[in-house]
Amino acid sequence: MATATKSQLDSAMPTAWDSFRKGLRSSGLPWLFIAPSILVMLFITFTPQLYQIVISFQDFQAENLSGDVPAAFVGLENFNEVIFKGLNIANYAFFPLLGFNIMWTVINVAFHATIGLAVALALNAQHLIGRRIYRVLFVIPWALPGYITGLIWNNLWQRNDGGVNLLFESFNDNLGTSLPTRTDWLGQLTPPVDVREIVPYAIIFGSGLLVFLLVRWIAKKGFIDRETGRIDFDRTIFGGGLVILLTLAGIGTLIGFIQVGPSVSNSVTELFDRAGAPSLAFYAVLVSNIWLGWPFMMVVATGALQSIPPDLYEAADVDGATKWDQFRQITLPLLRPAMVPAIMLGTVWTFNAFNVIFFITAGGPRGQTDLLITQAYKLIQQDQLYGSAAAFSIVVFFVLLVITLINNRVTQATKAFDEA
Repeated sequence: MATATKSQLDSAMPTAWDSFRKGLRSSGLPWLFIAPSILVMLFITFTPQLYQIVISFQDFQAENLSGDVPAAFVGLENFNEVIFKGLNIANYAFFPLLGFNIMWTVINVAFHATIGLAVALALNAQHLIGRRIYRVLFVIPWALPGYITGLIWNNLWQRNDGGVNLLFESFNDNLGTSLPTRTDWLGQLTPPVDVREIVPYAIIFGSGLLVFLLVRWIAKKGFIDRETGRIDFDRTIFGGGLVILLTLAGIGTLIGFIQVGPSVSNSVTELFDRAGAPSLAFYAVLVSNIWLGWPFMMVVATGALQSIPPDLYEAADVDGATKWDQFRQITLPLLRPAMVPAIMLGTVWTFNAFNVIFFITAGGPRGQTDLLITQAYKLIQQDQLYGSAAAFSIVVFFVLLVITLINNRVTQATKAFDEA
């Protein structure tokens, strides 16, 4: 009986182009239905983005808006000024701004997820009286418009006749405490906590430990996927890339530390320049955003908890599992499909929390609470540096893309439940 040769089998297999044409023919009607929305998106989204990319390579100023005066082509100079050289504006430095934005996002999302899950678990108790009323009340901060929320918290944190200082004054009058009642929450520049002196040590030892763990993990897993026999893209890019970056950060900081001591300054230590000594306004706006953000996580966690079959807990009770074991083995795994996408969405929202920062502190004092998104707004509205603002926005996009990819890789959010 004749057998087909390898060349005959290869010729019989459809090419990528054939598969694409076949798929296009079979999905022609769906494409027809979504064509109007694609055209609308082309004009209101993609065209402005392409225009932004174009002006990011130009010295685009206010006088170029009319189109009568063409903007000069400057290549990558805008990107160089945005990231490394620094723009000729007050209180601007990219790496301290980026480090502060990352710290802001991590702390807020951690509090949002933790408080939201804890409250959802508490309200999920069967014998809790009035839990429906609590759920409605707790959703109010999330339901309020961001503009209203920002103005309310701005008034609460005012130095004179602000709600927080008045509350402390009431405590002093009625409880005999000695709390400060004239704290300049939004204007004080002296940081309450300053850990910048230990940053070089943390970078050197932290990067070394992480490199050791990553190398050990890569050596155990390898770059080749054992199931497919192909190179694991995520493991190669994220694992190998992180090893290289952490090694460079650790060695560079160590060399600078040997030369100049704890005052070493490079791109890595600059990330902690503002994050390592946040102003008092940071803590004020942090409390405001935590109050604003955790109800969303509570709503997501509540829906996920109610979808867990009670039979699982009953069977666990019969097997003698403790409440902690039930939480760890049943609740958390079944919450993951709902909570992980919510955390990723919350990360993006918090990273770009324009309303909270702008309406409470406006980035003050002296830009100490500015985020990347508020700085981009100021580059356009205050400084009218349109070319630099376009380059800045593109850089922010790639920063957020990297954070999302890392978050996706760590949490495995795109994998099915049985694949995780």
